[in-house]
Amino acid sequence: MKSIGNIIESFETGQISLYEISERYYYNFFDSNEKSWVKVSFITGFEEYYVYTKKGTNLVALKKLEGHATYPIVFDLDGKRLDKAATSKVVPNLNYNNHFNCHGFTFLDSKFWFLLDQKKLDLLISENYYQPCTKSTLKEGGICIYYNSQNELIHSAKVINGIIQSKFGINTIITQGEQEIIEKYDSSSLDITKTKYYNI
Repeated sequence: MKSIGNIIESFETGQISLYEISERYYYNFFDSNEKSWVKVSFITGFEEYYVYTKKGTNLVALKKLEGHATYPIVFDLDGKRLDKAATSKVVPNLNYNNHFNCHGFTFLDSKFWFLLDQKKLDLLISENYYQPCTKSTLKEGGICIYYNSQNELIHSAKVINGIIQSKFGINTIITQGEQEIIEKYDSSSLDITKTKYYNI
């Protein structure tokens, strides 16, 4: 059996899927000294894997295909796609990591991109024997689940070396401490009062 964090086994399905991940970048345009935001849609090829809870229930996780498995499409702020010449200058300067997202970081040891909703989360909490706790009683390996004001699951983190750490989407950023997570969301997209904490 292949050990992957709190998931005890994974199974390669051979099923391939494409997934679009979007991000914004503040980009210095060529030699003009002009800076502006661009939006990049990363079309990425993944292989679907089954990963298993401690009770044996399987969930689908995504493992990035090796090689040229990502195709970035770049848009300006008005949603107009940049031409080929402009795109070829922007793309080499993009920093991204689409091997795993925040939930893959939290639950799957940074080995998968993991699409998580509340139903899957409830299953993981139950079948991997997480216990509710407070922030002050979080232990090593404990997890933090973040919500917006509409009670929608938006982010997760875990305690590593005594510090709450997380990954932001396709970014390369690994946050250090809960305050950094709070600062990366505006008040309309994160309600810190709804955060839930669990120990394993």
